[in-house]
Amino acid sequence: MSTDIALFVLRVVVGAIVAMHGFLKLGWVGKGGSIAGVSGWFNSLGLKPGMFWALMAVLGEAGGGTLTVLGLGGPIGPGLIAADLLVVTYVAHWSQGFWAGGGKVGWEFPLPLAAAGFALAILGPGSWSVDRLLGLSYPDWLLGSWLALMAVGALAGIAARMFLAPPPKPS
Repeated sequence: MSTDIALFVLRVVVGAIVAMHGFLKLGWVGKGGSIAGVSGWFNSLGLKPGMFWALMAVLGEAGGGTLTVLGLGGPIGPGLIAADLLVVTYVAHWSQGFWAGGGKVGWEFPLPLAAAGFALAILGPGSWSVDRLLGLSYPDWLLGSWLALMAVGALAGIAARMFLAPPPKPS
């Protein structure tokens, strides 16, 4: 029982935080973001094509976060979170250092969310989940296959940033 409570709390908190970032990109919460704005920002960071990666970020954050909160789809939602936040850590936060503060957000925030998504994908949603409520189960091969697919996607995002990033500005 205590494991199910722990998984429920972890799923809801991590999933909701990540989903809200996706909803922000859609303009549903916060100060009215947009896919076009995120696309432009991604292009400026060297994550090209920006529109493709903006849509992947929304899928990973809004979609993955929502599935994780619900405990629906087995490893799919948490795997999306892990892959998305791994790319986010490298693309947007790594260069700012570890700590958040002074107007910067270091990688101390996104990396633990990525790790939590990975752990939830492996552990499963627990008994207090929509999967359990609906009696859904998934084949054993799904976890490994899905995490491998997410790893390929994350590596593609990191590679796109590494090879397409604008040159650093001289100081």
